Amino acid sequence: MSKDQDILEIQLWEALRSGEQAALQKLYMSYYKSLLQYGLRYTDDRDTLKDSINNTFLYFWEKRDSISSASHVGNYIFKSYQRQLVKDLSSSSKFETLLENNDNAEAVDIEEFQFIIRQEENTRISILKNAILQLPKRQRELILLRYYEGLSYDEISRQTNLTKRAVYNQIHTAINALKKDTKLKNLKQILPLLIFF
Repeated sequence: MSKDQDILEIQLWEALRSGEQAALQKLYMSYYKSLLQYGLRYTDDRDTLKDSINNTFLYFWEKRDSISSASHVGNYIFKSYQRQLVKDLSSSSKFETLLENNDNAEAVDIEEFQFIIRQEENTRISILKNAILQLPKRQRELILLRYYEGLSYDEISRQTNLTKRAVYNQIHTAINALKKDTKLKNLKQILPLLIFF
């Protein structure tokens, strides 16, 4: 990972600790694929793996006031995910020794998975941006305000002069449209996290 990427992740981590939802979403989108691939080495149960990833990031959000600074964000995320996997798959003996046996291997795994993510990230972002551009203008505007600028429904309501209910309905409609977009099939696992906010 480049020094610039390290700095960016540290900035995102600090923004998350300060309560910026957009920072949580960016870290989630950055690490989702690598965490899933990592988990698939130990189980084929994708539903459990996805739940473990979501639970890891929800934990970060819920504990944002008390989680510590991280000089190596990737290592922190992987260790937290690893603990969540051990918890979620505690019946598997393979996981009981996982934390003890891979201190050195994990750093290599992170580098390997980050390389894969970087190769796919531009394509995934481009597909998502193109799909968002196909939405009606108002829906597109509300999606950008909500998920890219991280505004609350109340803030969007004030900024757009729409009722909070209208904002919610338009965003809900937009997300449903994105879910139905066949080009976004591989991105659908990202959308449920957006709905939590």
